Amino acid sequence: MKTIKISVWILLISIFISCEITDANIDPDNPSADLVNAGAIYPGMIAQTHRNSVALGGRIAGILVQHFDGLDAQQIAYDQYNIGESDTDDLWDFGLYAGAMKDAFVIIENNEGEVSALAKLYMAANLGVATSAWGDIPYSEAFTGDQGNLNPTYDSQESIYSEIQSLLSEAIDEGVDSGIGAFAGAGSADNVDWEGVAHALKARFYLHLTSVNGVSAAQNALSEVQQAFESTAEQPDFIYSTPAQNANPWYLFDNDRPSTLGISEVLYNEMTNNDDPRLPFYSTDGENFAGVEGLFWGQANSPTPLISYWEVKFIEAEALVRTGGSDTEALDALKEAVTSNMLYIGVEQGEVDNYVNGLSLSGSESDKIQTIINEKWVALYGNAPLEAWVDYRRTGYPDLTPNPDAVPNVNPSGIIPRRFLYPISERQANLENYEAAIQAQGGHLLDDDIWAFPSN
Repeated sequence: MKTIKISVWILLISIFISCEITDANIDPDNPSADLVNAGAIYPGMIAQTHRNSVALGGRIAGILVQHFDGLDAQQIAYDQYNIGESDTDDLWDFGLYAGAMKDAFVIIENNEGEVSALAKLYMAANLGVATSAWGDIPYSEAFTGDQGNLNPTYDSQESIYSEIQSLLSEAIDEGVDSGIGAFAGAGSADNVDWEGVAHALKARFYLHLTSVNGVSAAQNALSEVQQAFESTAEQPDFIYSTPAQNANPWYLFDNDRPSTLGISEVLYNEMTNNDDPRLPFYSTDGENFAGVEGLFWGQANSPTPLISYWEVKFIEAEALVRTGGSDTEALDALKEAVTSNMLYIGVEQGEVDNYVNGLSLSGSESDKIQTIINEKWVALYGNAPLEAWVDYRRTGYPDLTPNPDAVPNVNPSGIIPRRFLYPISERQANLENYEAAIQAQGGHLLDDDIWAFPSN
């Protein structure tokens, strides 16, 4: 398993910034202020990005997609779809706009080539989180406060997805794998394949658009998958250091607010019924999910991949089905996805083989996609709940039953929410553009669709 610790990021990125960029006529003993700033900014930007996927936003998404159940306090409200303007503002304000995306913007604006390439990759990943949660979002004017623009307009979700692809293409063209990206791993022979990561992210965000771009979205995703990284050893894992403030967010949450969140009864029962060998690595009693020895995703130093190898293979399997590819190849990709996920968390090979040999793809295209997404839903537990929510909204799978105790305050239809509400900070400080975005998207309720994920 690839390990990337905060201290290693700081050391290696600092070495790269101060000593390795010699083709830009920079004196390594007197680097420019901009480059020094990039070295100082990168570690926090990277750490915050990985936290964004499994902290507040990931926790709420995980509840919505029934990876988790709310047991007490605020988590019960989320489970009942009572998610208001104040519930996601920390993700918007501090995780994204004043956090990882602001840091990425500063690096991109003050550097070029290899130094900015990884920042563009991380900016794209964070934009994907933001737009898949809210739809239209500020971007083109979002970071111009120092120029006097404190009220940025909102870019359409369609344009944001286009910008994500442009950023990732630029990262590849500017040498993300030969520059700072090559120093972002643990320095061993099996460094993260950052160019492959960029292609994997391109595949992810193309696949997001299957509901609006159909087969072409799947074909684009398939083309990118074929250039993605090829093992869990090459995936961009982030492993948190053990001091309390730097621990994995699932572990921190369970430690700080015990017995308020538990593994979903739906997921637990599904895995039990399928004799899924990952179950003891997810929960030992149908409730705990962290802080207990042996639970893979709930330890202080549990990893958070930016995108995993198993997600790449699930994308491949679905894209093959959607583009009329070989069922044999699609099944092989599905089996590799499940196998890599199981081995990664510690399931023994024999148990993996017993489970994977029982997988099959048959029936209609919809039937095959349902099989793939159901398996993907289980594998994304603990590492990519926001992506599981995306899958549910664009495919309708897994076939989840909405909470019968859902409250109608901001979700009158009672369905599993389709989006987050814009945070209260936007209504208070950017009212005109906030209202224009709501009008453009046709409403501001949790059951209102956004462009990329129209209701099935």
